[in-house]
Amino acid sequence: MAPTAEQRDTTRVKHKASILLENFPTGTHYEAKMYNYSRGGMYFESDYAPLPGTEIYIGIENSPYDLGPDLYRAKVKWRKELPGQESRYAFGVGVKYYYPVAPQ
Repeated sequence: MAPTAEQRDTTRVKHKASILLENFPTGTHYEAKMYNYSRGGMYFESDYAPLPGTEIYIGIENSPYDLGPDLYRAKVKWRKELPGQESRYAFGVGVKYYYPVAPQ
């Protein structure tokens, strides 16, 4: 079986960080854990499973991009259910950033 090609434009970097998600239309907040990122997006695990196409804000406590916390607007590209023994969370989610959002 041939290896599957990456479906991203930039290299993925492993980095764990606690993140806070906000559903853009509703303003509801959820906790999650980032496990890797690339220049254009990230993968996180959460019990919140937004549908592909949903816009969310992501606050990163231990940001790999800056010394301080960061806030990003992103679009959900995909999600998958995670088996119970694989993660403490129910879902894995991949997002693509729109652009950084300056903290208010």
